[in-house]
Amino acid sequence: MRASPGGAIPAPYMAYLRVYEPLAAFPAGERAEWESWLRRNPEPKTLAEEQGTSLRGLVAVPPIAVPENESRVAYVLDNGENPLLCPWQSRLRSWLALTELRAVHGDGGVRLFWPQPVLDRADTEYERWWAEDPEALPHILTASWQVPIRWLVLFGLEDAVPGDGSEGGNGSGGGGGQGDEKVAAVTLQFRTAMSQARKRCARALRVLKRSLGAGPLVEAVETLGMWLEEFHPLSVVELDYGGLMGLLVAQGALGAEERVDGVVLDCSVRYVADGLAALAQGDDTGVTAAYLRYRAKWDAVRVLARAN
Repeated sequence: MRASPGGAIPAPYMAYLRVYEPLAAFPAGERAEWESWLRRNPEPKTLAEEQGTSLRGLVAVPPIAVPENESRVAYVLDNGENPLLCPWQSRLRSWLALTELRAVHGDGGVRLFWPQPVLDRADTEYERWWAEDPEALPHILTASWQVPIRWLVLFGLEDAVPGDGSEGGNGSGGGGGQGDEKVAAVTLQFRTAMSQARKRCARALRVLKRSLGAGPLVEAVETLGMWLEEFHPLSVVELDYGGLMGLLVAQGALGAEERVDGVVLDCSVRYVADGLAALAQGDDTGVTAAYLRYRAKWDAVRVLARAN
């Protein structure tokens, strides 16, 4: 799941929150299909492969808003004899993304990408599918141009899995002027056990409710906690920075403490933890300082979303 393996496709400027479940979490029939798929696909799937599939649908004639069928494809975490799977669920996620696009850009904006007959068909198929499986949940959440605060509460710095550029050879020149790290291939992921993610989410929610009462952030963290509760307790939760880590490096948004021996990290997880700790203690100055550090870093990236 490295960003842009082989340098063929630039990593998208999105972050991904994934849940990997053990095979035992899937119904017997589906579990057998996944076991068969694993035997046929010994090599792990990558983010670049998923992006390539999406791009081919977008440039098709007519463009494909939603795949016709839900492919049996997943990211895999090798856990010895018990692999963990995070299904792509491309069809479900395409429907959800289409709903979000409409909320932001309206029907007129969405028609700039897909003709009305394609959208009408997607809507009809979604209604039919939803009637058959109203409780289905995506194993992958996405966010553009930022890593949301609500996601960061689930992790600690000790959960970081920094990329070293060893996969994704287009960064093999050092990137020029950015220290020893391979800028174009820089990746960052955080992984933690589901039990730990749930504890951190519940702890953050208690602090936020006690200190802030109701509000958008409280609601967002609460919704995230409910999403986590739907998965197997032995799952693993992963935050993947996708192409955003490369942007942080390119924008000079990382401090000296985030570059150690050629390895780069983003300390936003620590800023959020510091902010929650200050909030619990009634330290308004500490809360403001932590939030401003987070905001300054990600504003350097979000401004690019509005660039022409």
